[in-house]
Amino acid sequence: MLENATVPMTPEWEALDCDGDGVTNGDELEDGTNPLDACDLDVASQTVTPSDTWIDDDCDGDGVTNGDEVIDGTDPVDPCDFVITSATVTPTPEWEALDCDGDGVTNGDEIADGTDPLDDCDLDVASQTVTPSDAWIDGDCDGDGVTNGDEVIDGTDPVDPCDFMLENATVPMTPEWEALDCDGDGVTNGDEVLDGTDPLDLCDFTLDSQTVGVSDEWNNTDCDLDGLDNGDEIGIGTDPLDEDTDGDGVLDGDEVADGTDPLDTCDFLTVSQTVTPSDAYADLDCDEDGVTNGQEEEDGTDPQDPCDFDFDSQDLGSVGDNFLQADCDGDGIVNGDELDDNDGDGIPDLDEPNNGDQTIQDDLEPFDIMTPNGDGLNDVFVIRGIDRFPNNTVRIYNRWGVEVWGGQGYGQNGVFFRGESNGRITLDSDELLPVGTYYYVIDYTNNEGIVRSLAGPLYINR
Repeated sequence: MLENATVPMTPEWEALDCDGDGVTNGDELEDGTNPLDACDLDVASQTVTPSDTWIDDDCDGDGVTNGDEVIDGTDPVDPCDFVITSATVTPTPEWEALDCDGDGVTNGDEIADGTDPLDDCDLDVASQTVTPSDAWIDGDCDGDGVTNGDEVIDGTDPVDPCDFMLENATVPMTPEWEALDCDGDGVTNGDEVLDGTDPLDLCDFTLDSQTVGVSDEWNNTDCDLDGLDNGDEIGIGTDPLDEDTDGDGVLDGDEVADGTDPLDTCDFLTVSQTVTPSDAYADLDCDEDGVTNGQEEEDGTDPQDPCDFDFDSQDLGSVGDNFLQADCDGDGIVNGDELDDNDGDGIPDLDEPNNGDQTIQDDLEPFDIMTPNGDGLNDVFVIRGIDRFPNNTVRIYNRWGVEVWGGQGYGQNGVFFRGESNGRITLDSDELLPVGTYYYVIDYTNNEGIVRSLAGPLYINR
């Protein structure tokens, strides 16, 4: 018994290795280790060949034999210094109860879970049964900027980079985390942090920052609630974050349903306007009538009808072809040729079928020439103001006094004289009448209930 030694040891004894651990008795005395305990040694003092028994033994109980630890360069008496792939024997219960990596999961549970007992970020959080080390608590295993300790407090997973509370981030995020796209919106976590958007909210992102593929969930989500899924919006070019991409006051989804263009501010159905139009829309003049859309909204007129506007709001200097080529008063003369106010009554000629000529009976003015050649101008017999007297009869006679055309309710329901006969005596119905002079007779009841007539020549020129 070493404790009973009372006389000096001999050099021969000191040179021996009684316990076969590779450290001589003399060196063990100097190291303060037990020369009779093969597992009580300073590995740095091994100077002789250990015994086969020591080589095959596992002093620290980590499952790796002493001999393999020497080969691996690990410490055979340190239970947390080993190469796990070299384990060939059963670890001891004492080793299994340890937590070598300080992650709060015992070595034994890590082996059962298939995680690495030497990697403090390789663990099943549900298996944490002992107190983690301070190093683990202050670490950030998943690189999301929230320490492991704070994740435990928050109830999030410290090894899931996409399960965290961003407001609790206190350490730098890793480049690996920044390259991820946790919410699947096509914007990396790092770019979301730079943009000030939420990397966990798939509808909080900057469209221009999308640099990676989006998830199916993102494609099938309608972020702006306009009736179109995000994927569909990308397909047609609309903004998945803007319910009304063109700003015309109609939701993108409603435009698709209506058959109008959600990218064309002036292509929409007025009845579908359910949101406030954009300032850009208000400044446009969709119907080119010289009144902005915003002003038409105030006036209660139709911004898509070039003939529905308030004259007091019109700027003739800004009208376009859509207005100039229209015929607002239906007199056969386009607006562009009737911009003046000949009678000075404040109403432009384009809105007065007879241009305000007070010498004309009941403001009713038949044209004395027609050119039914299909060019859209005077293709029919034009009678300005006839629409105000729907109770009317019009008859056309040739120079011999033969009626070649007749109709009631002229100007209504397509009743127009187009230079074709519907007479019954000498001409076939629908026969084109030859060039020449004819005569019209118009009978109508005016606004006072008086029956009146107008008659005169009409020249047909093809």
